[in-house]
Amino acid sequence: MVKINKLIVDNDTLKEFINKCLKQKVLAIDTEFIRDNTYYPILCLVQIAGKDFAAAIDPLSEIDMNPIWDLLSNEKILKIFHSGRQDIEIFLNLTGKIPKPIYDTQIAAMFCGLGDQVGYEKLVDKFLNLSIDKRNQFTNWLQRPLTNSQLDYAISDVTHLIKIFPSVNKLILEAGRQEWVSKEIEQLYKKDLYNVNPEEAWKRIKIKYHKSETLNILKILAKWRENKCKERNIPRNRLIRDETLVNISLFKPNKIDLFNKIRGMPKNVSVSDLNEIVKIIKDAEKVDPNTWPKVAKFNKKSNVNKCSLDFLKLLLVYCSEESGLAEKLIADTDDLKSILDGKREGLKVFEGWRYDVFGKVVDLLLEGKLGFTIENYKVKKISF
Repeated sequence: MVKINKLIVDNDTLKEFINKCLKQKVLAIDTEFIRDNTYYPILCLVQIAGKDFAAAIDPLSEIDMNPIWDLLSNEKILKIFHSGRQDIEIFLNLTGKIPKPIYDTQIAAMFCGLGDQVGYEKLVDKFLNLSIDKRNQFTNWLQRPLTNSQLDYAISDVTHLIKIFPSVNKLILEAGRQEWVSKEIEQLYKKDLYNVNPEEAWKRIKIKYHKSETLNILKILAKWRENKCKERNIPRNRLIRDETLVNISLFKPNKIDLFNKIRGMPKNVSVSDLNEIVKIIKDAEKVDPNTWPKVAKFNKKSNVNKCSLDFLKLLLVYCSEESGLAEKLIADTDDLKSILDGKREGLKVFEGWRYDVFGKVVDLLLEGKLGFTIENYKVKKISF
């Protein structure tokens, strides 16, 4: 029987709860947060479950959260998340530290035949034969008081997760893929994953225009917007939307009056901001063209043959089904295009477990030593 303390808002109750947590080897962790009107997410709840107890802690109360931060850094306790990147980002923003050690059931599930980016609901259904009540999925977690229904929904995320973890871990152990999973989870410890470098912010913007001059202006404007939004704690699009930033880069207004001609230009941008943008554009035009950014990877038009690319995609599907590994985990379209462009160095499909699962088969194909047939309605590989 799981003992649930629905909402902890005082330090004495928290201390008692933490003492229970410290006796555990494994804890399930989840958060509820709101990010609608801010750059940084606002932490609204932290849910934690042990083997036979669970609680939600209210960071919006006057409670001292330091015992929680210490718990997350306790290296004797494994912290289980499902798709934990955003949760970890929140903890990193608040404490400067990434919880350690961690385990992500979504990553692990991709190694045991459960598909790409497996949703939490699917795991609950598969391993616990339960369905999740979604009525509180889009709750405003900033509101107080929270209802029992809201708290039940939030806490069930960790009470289910603590039960699911052994089942997922068992599948990984049986498949002998512990090291593979660990290698992928190691990526979650890299702080660069969560912090957007203002110098690289432009690469997140989709743009159809490939001129380096335009990209140079966009790069500097995107850096300016990123820093402003961090400083003001507002979403990027609340200041200026991506597509408008692209339009400014193309139009290159040299005085404030010209901003009225730019499609999508928000009316609430201050005169001070507009003056800064004009100055940025003027400064950008003085930058040495040799240092202008090249076309972003996602805009690069590959000359690879469509039929060849489709064939590699089919090979990826085949290897995914044979190995039980999610396709996205093995390779993406850019990887396949790079293979056909003759690139190999630094390509993940030719390293580690990915080579064993996919890269090795690609090599056989490129060497003309691989063929396929169909037996009993199923594709079968033939090596020559």
